[in-house]
Amino acid sequence: MRIAICDDDADFADNLRFLVEKGLTALHVRPVISVYNDGAVFLADRSECDVVFLDIDMPAVNGFDIAEQINRMGEALIVFVTMHDELVYSSIKFQPFRFIRKSHLEDELSEVLDALNRAICKRSAGQKFEFQTKTGSVFLDVGRIEYIEIYGHWLHVCVEGGEDLECYGSLSELEKQLAPFDFIRTHKSYLVNCKYIYAIENRRVILDDKTEILLSRYRAGEVRDKFRSYIRSEI
Repeated sequence: MRIAICDDDADFADNLRFLVEKGLTALHVRPVISVYNDGAVFLADRSECDVVFLDIDMPAVNGFDIAEQINRMGEALIVFVTMHDELVYSSIKFQPFRFIRKSHLEDELSEVLDALNRAICKRSAGQKFEFQTKTGSVFLDVGRIEYIEIYGHWLHVCVEGGEDLECYGSLSELEKQLAPFDFIRTHKSYLVNCKYIYAIENRRVILDDKTEILLSRYRAGEVRDKFRSYIRSEI
């Protein structure tokens, strides 16, 4: 994930960089972070990035002026970071992804990083995901994977509108890699794409094509919570 931090407070910017790197590493994301203490320098650099953490109250060129330029230049997501809570309403017209209060940085940053990871992964949902089969590597669009089942040392990958795959791999590792794409572990043997869930019952998850997937009793609450979160994010 390519990230720019633009804040004239050098100490705060360095701390934010540390916390962002630490938080994304915990999400198994490798960030590339550039720090700018001058808004004009940031605009002159014009390096491509996925996310800009942007202070609003800066001398010479303020955060709102920079946000206007960012929106003209491309699709970078803007996260405003400020001491001035009252500016949240003024910031809305720039369509920021999130608004973080400096006084609540550590409390609010974790949710923002998780949401950014999901949003950026969804942007690239058409990208291919590699699976190892008996005959070699197969690359699938993540959005076409309905569910993955493990039996023994093999994975059965069910693909929408295509031929299912038998692959090598670890379901636990895939769970980590596919979490940003809204896959849920419903049972020790199943990983399911929220996109295809039709209903969640007491001991099973039903997909749109009426396939029934096992639901562990001790995972049921977490599955329902994650699915509700997915629904809210799609509205």
